[in-house]
Amino acid sequence: MKDRTPRDIAVGDQLRAAGAEGARWLAAAGWGPPVTVPLQQAAPWQRETRARMLAAQEDQSCTWCDHLLDGGPQPVVVHAECPTHLICRACSVAARPHRPCLDCGGPAASPSPADGREDVFMGAVTIYTRLRCAACWRADALRGTAGGGPFGNGV
Repeated sequence: MKDRTPRDIAVGDQLRAAGAEGARWLAAAGWGPPVTVPLQQAAPWQRETRARMLAAQEDQSCTWCDHLLDGGPQPVVVHAECPTHLICRACSVAARPHRPCLDCGGPAASPSPADGREDVFMGAVTIYTRLRCAACWRADALRGTAGGGPFGNGV
């Protein structure tokens, strides 16, 4: 086993703390405890969002809200409609009523997680989320493709 440096230990501790904070935040918002889903089994929208986020980090075009620079470890939220911009959970909550539907591009008009039209996948320190308008969500539910995600109602 490789000897871990103090930096390796500190980074690991921060990742665990941010993951635990993200799980607490999701549970408090009514999503329930996180479920681990291997990347190969994640929804296509989540895999695409993650790939675009990682590509932006690799080419250094990724941006983030200033709140992520303040304080200690915290979960990072990635909106599927803009995966090259990482935000804090407070900015994600504030943006919710104004976010577009990922299916049709129109306003999702989703005021709270209670309406069930937000799909969320949580990684170790990253929360991936997409919203859909009521019409697209209902159409997906009627086709029988809704459900199966660890949070929310659709994949």
